[in-house]
Amino acid sequence: MSASQALPIEELEDQLAANPNDEGLRARVATSLTELGRHGEAAAVLARSLKNLTAHDGPTLPCLCRRCLQPELVVAEAEGMQFRRRFAVARGRVLWYWVPVEFADDESLARSVAARLQSRLSA
Repeated sequence: MSASQALPIEELEDQLAANPNDEGLRARVATSLTELGRHGEAAAVLARSLKNLTAHDGPTLPCLCRRCLQPELVVAEAEGMQFRRRFAVARGRVLWYWVPVEFADDESLARSVAARLQSRLSA
């Protein structure tokens, strides 16, 4: 069981309502919603107070910028490989990214992306 599933989603959402500026909690709620297959709600939770930092991109994989993001599109294929959509949160921003499905659940990769984002935004 992942850390985001340790509490029922309703409890996490209540905590977020009481602490709307807690980015870590916002990310946990979005992760829990994603794990429950509620992708549109997860994207909405992130968009409510975080700026989408993802640049417009393409054409290999679907673009994840604010304008192009399709909340329900969480899996894509390019050049014979399957990818899963993930996100990182830092300093009032969310970065959406594609990762090969083999690494999609690698928590060390997710922490690395989040740490790198934090570092870049702090500079």
